[in-house]
Amino acid sequence: MTLLAPEAEPRTTAPGGGMMLALFAGRGAFRATSQLAPLVLAVPWGAARFADYAGAVGVSAWTVFVASSGEKAALKLVPRTRRLGGYIARVVLRVAAVPVTVAAVAFAAAFLSGRDQLRVVAAALLWSAALGLLQLAVGLHRVRGHPRTDAVTFAAMTGALLTLSAVTFHFAWPPLWQLTMLAAAALTASAVLLWRLPSGWSVAGRGARGVGTSVRRRRVAWLVLRTCVLLGLPELIASLSLAVCYLILRIAGHGTESGPFYVAVTASGFCSAALTYLLRLRQPVTSLRLRGPAGRAGRAKARRILRFAVLLCLPGVPLVAFLAPGTLLLTLLTCLETPLFALVAYAGYLVENTDGRSPRLTAAAAAVGLVVVTVSAAVLVPHAASSGAMAALLLSAGASALSLDAGLSGRWRRTVPHGGS
Repeated sequence: MTLLAPEAEPRTTAPGGGMMLALFAGRGAFRATSQLAPLVLAVPWGAARFADYAGAVGVSAWTVFVASSGEKAALKLVPRTRRLGGYIARVVLRVAAVPVTVAAVAFAAAFLSGRDQLRVVAAALLWSAALGLLQLAVGLHRVRGHPRTDAVTFAAMTGALLTLSAVTFHFAWPPLWQLTMLAAAALTASAVLLWRLPSGWSVAGRGARGVGTSVRRRRVAWLVLRTCVLLGLPELIASLSLAVCYLILRIAGHGTESGPFYVAVTASGFCSAALTYLLRLRQPVTSLRLRGPAGRAGRAKARRILRFAVLLCLPGVPLVAFLAPGTLLLTLLTCLETPLFALVAYAGYLVENTDGRSPRLTAAAAAVGLVVVTVSAAVLVPHAASSGAMAALLLSAGASALSLDAGLSGRWRRTVPHGGS
C-alpha cells in the first residue's frame, strides 16, 4: 500500500498575484504587529518585565511548530492524493490538539501555583500552541482552494492584537494579561475556522472514505504522523535553538540581555518568516513538481545553495574573535545569520518535497544544528552575552548546511553512480 498517488491530478495551484499580495499583507501585518508591539509595551512594562516577557516567549515559541507541524504534511501530501485529503486532515488536527491541550493544562496548573513568572511562561506556551493550531487551520483552508480565508483571518488577528496592545499600554497591564488575551483570541479564531471545514475534515470525524480497512487506516495514519514529525522537526529545532539561547543567557547571569537578543531575533525572524510563508504558499505546487525524476534536480540545486551557505558562515568567526561584545557585533552577526538561515531553509524546502526519504536528511541536519548551538552558546554566551547567542545561531545554521550537504552527497553516490552533482 502506498499513501501517495503518483497519477493524481493537481488539486491546488499557487495563488495569483493579487491574492498573493493580500496573503502577504495579512501575514506581514500580523507578524510586524506581534513582533513590534512588545517593544512599544516595554515602555509601561519596564526593563525587568520586558525581559520576563521576552524570555517566556523565547522559551515557549517552539510549541507553535509542534501544533502547526501538520500544515507542512498536509500541504505536501493532500495534493498528491485522490481520496485521502479528509483523512490526512483529521490526523494532523489531532496532532495539533495535543500541544494545545497540554498547554491549557499547564496554564491552569500555573494559575493555581501562585507564581507570577511561571504563569507568564504558561501563558506564552498557550499563546504559541494556539497560534500553531490557527496556522494549521488556515493551511487546511488554503489547500482546499480557499486562500482568502488566510488573508481575512490574519487581518482580523492583527486588528485584535492592535486593540489588545493599545488597551495593555493604556492601563499598563502586565505581560500575563496580554499573553492570556492573545491566546484566547487565537483559540476563538481557530474554533471558527475548524467549524467551517467540511464534516469529513473534522477533528472528530470518524469516517475514512477512500482509506479502506482498519489496518490500512492505521498504516496511512502512521505515514502521515511520520511526515508530520520529519517535516516539522527543522522548524521545531530552530525554535528550540532560540529557547536554548534564552536559557543560557539566564543561566549565565545575562538575563537582561534577553531584550537586545529579542530585538535582533525579531529583525531576523521577520525576514525568515516571510520566506517561510512564501515557500508554504507554493508547497503544494512544488510537491507535485518535484515528484519522481524531477526530485534529483531539486536535490542538486539544494546542494549548490548549501555550499554557498557554508561559505557565508565563515566571516562570523573573525568577527567574534576580534570585535568586542556589544551592539555593533550583535548587528553584524544578525546581518550574516539572516540570509544564512534563509538559504538553509530554502535548500531544506527543496529536499523535503522530493520524496519520502529526503525529510530524514533535513531532520538530521537540524538535529546537528541543535547540538552545535547548545555547545556554542554554552561557550560564547558567558563571555559575549547576546552577541555570543547570535554567534551560536550563526554557527548552528552553518553546521546544518554542512550536514545536509554531506547527507545529500552520500545519497547522491548511492542513487546516481555515474553522475555528479
